[in-house]
Amino acid sequence: MDINTLQYVVGEVKADAPATIRFFGSVTEENTSRFNDEFDFLENVIRPSCIRVLINSEGGSVLYGMSTYSTIANSKVDTECVIEGVAASMASIIWAAGKRSLMRDYAILMIHNPMMPSSEDMDVDTKEMVKAFTKQIETIYRKRFGLKAEHVRAIMDGEAGRDGTYFDAQAAVKAGIIPAENIIHTSKQLCEKVHSEVASMTDTTAIQELMSRVSAENKLFENNIPTLKQTVNDMANENKTQGFEFGAIAASLGMKDSDVKDVMARISELATIESKYKESEKSLSDAQTIIAGKEATIQNLQKELSEATSKLSTYEKKEKEEMATRIETLVEDAINAGKIDREAKAEWVKMAEANLSLAESTLASIPAREKISEEIAKDPENVQAAATAAKTAEEMMAEKVNEVVGADFKFGKLK
Repeated sequence: MDINTLQYVVGEVKADAPATIRFFGSVTEENTSRFNDEFDFLENVIRPSCIRVLINSEGGSVLYGMSTYSTIANSKVDTECVIEGVAASMASIIWAAGKRSLMRDYAILMIHNPMMPSSEDMDVDTKEMVKAFTKQIETIYRKRFGLKAEHVRAIMDGEAGRDGTYFDAQAAVKAGIIPAENIIHTSKQLCEKVHSEVASMTDTTAIQELMSRVSAENKLFENNIPTLKQTVNDMANENKTQGFEFGAIAASLGMKDSDVKDVMARISELATIESKYKESEKSLSDAQTIIAGKEATIQNLQKELSEATSKLSTYEKKEKEEMATRIETLVEDAINAGKIDREAKAEWVKMAEANLSLAESTLASIPAREKISEEIAKDPENVQAAATAAKTAEEMMAEKVNEVVGADFKFGKLK
């Protein structure tokens, strides 16, 4: 990118001088990407003293709009965001990104909640995403303009039957969104003309188109208007001769020239202090936003830690139960194999709990006891041999009885 290919930058740009860039049209991926690239080019290549962002947009994507908000809010160069026509919906968030937020006296600001898809198309994840965007936008308005949370929610919700809230410049001042000095005044005729035409409009896109036409016809984004910071610095450094009106007031109060100079010096000092105060206030607001984000991160980490601890406890319990079962099986098998007596089971269980591998190797080294009776009972040859031996003994006994008593149980001589 070079200076000849810039599409959104207005007029000539040079280092250490104010530069102007426009964000006109819908907040889309294409618009935000191009704007962000040109803004980065101004910030890091041109390095102007201030980047003034002119806004005339009906809004659009929250996701892409937040990338532009971040680009402006994190700029190392001083920034001003000016509503040239209308800043509605997501465009109002982009407007809030500058170190100073200004409005033309005929401009329109519209703030509302992120638009939700129809209920039948919205799943649980989508609902949670919309809630997150709503909370994020509410936080930006609250921190950026120093408004209370309930006030911001009321503005975003709008009156019954309306989508959010519309403000002209004076209404924005009355609502506490911007100070009166952040209104850029134009001719009374132009202001009345715009207000009369806008009064009959209800469509944000139509209002945005009207504002584009008014801006083009009146060349309102010429790069010859000093930034608000320049105006404050001019007043702070002013050492010019007092005007007639000021001199008349000083004379009526009996002030001497030296007194007047002291008052002017004090005014200049206060103007400088006010400027520094606003910058400090903005820094504090940004820091509070960062802290809020870190607190949310900590809460999420604590929740994840709690869930991990619960899972670990379950795994440890299961592992302990499996170990107990394994030890029980090991010892019972050793008892059944005749390696150890049942009376010694408790000692072997205790040993296995202390050192399972030692218990396993020790029991493995103990030979199983032989059970001869079981082997005999299970061997068919042994059973047959025992039966044959028993029969032979019975026959021999019968023969002896026959010899003594005879077949008819008569006693004979024992040989």
